[in-house]
Amino acid sequence: MTDKDPLRELWAADQGEKFTMSIAELTARSDRFRAQIKRRNWTEYLAALLVIGIFGWLAYIVPVWSVKIGAGLIIIAAIYISWQLNRVASLSADDEPADDLISTHRRQLVRQRDALRSVWRWYLLPFVPGIVVFSVGSTLEAGANAPLWAVLATSAVSLGFVGLVFAAVWAVNARAARKLDDEIKTLESVSDH
Repeated sequence: MTDKDPLRELWAADQGEKFTMSIAELTARSDRFRAQIKRRNWTEYLAALLVIGIFGWLAYIVPVWSVKIGAGLIIIAAIYISWQLNRVASLSADDEPADDLISTHRRQLVRQRDALRSVWRWYLLPFVPGIVVFSVGSTLEAGANAPLWAVLATSAVSLGFVGLVFAAVWAVNARAARKLDDEIKTLESVSDH
């Protein structure tokens, strides 16, 4: 019996097919990604305007001070988040046109991945004070004649629902960050070859 196994030798000799990507494909991927980021940001800016409009209107028409303060805090959060979105998740302007396409695209992917990973800090957390004040204030006003336990239970349910929405937003963004990690690894495998 021979010690040489032809299947083992074939497997050991197989270097695997090297992954390549054409310049045209990389350019198309980069262009699609940039367009997606621009669309997302404009959608977020429009959503912030809607939040500002709705909560500004509520602050104007509702005579309860806790609701007015909560609405004001939510408006401030929407403005802050729009500024942060532009600062941390817009397309980077520091990419020089002379840079190679792979490096430029990779920097954009890393920038977006990092923004998505930290979304809880700059996107979700700023809304918390306003939502708590607004929710508790409107619940206290609506349940002025209700027992305290009923008011607290109602506030807990509404804040719990908001917590679930926040958890879902965080999970969606974490999943998107993992996808960008995969894209970064693919791009690095292309640049290594």
